Amino acid sequence: MVYETVTLENGQSMHLRPAMTFAARMSGYDSRIRLESGDRTADGKSLVSLISAGIGTGAQVRIVCDGPDEEEMLHRAADLLRGTTGL
Repeated sequence: MVYETVTLENGQSMHLRPAMTFAARMSGYDSRIRLESGDRTADGKSLVSLISAGIGTGAQVRIVCDGPDEEEMLHRAADLLRGTTGL
């Protein structure tokens, strides 16, 4: 299991479009992923879970990945949430 805390800096909250992109990109990995922000937790491969978590711009998000490709998944997820690559 690996984890990293990042700040959501993509200029928008985890609403429909960015959540859909994030979930689709994470679904290509075999590992499990969850996002934790405050007292909320979301399955990073579930569109409904991501939207329901209500993660907004500027939120501190802990990304937790567990599985065979966890390192690569964590790196990609962190890039997406930081805004390094487009959501």
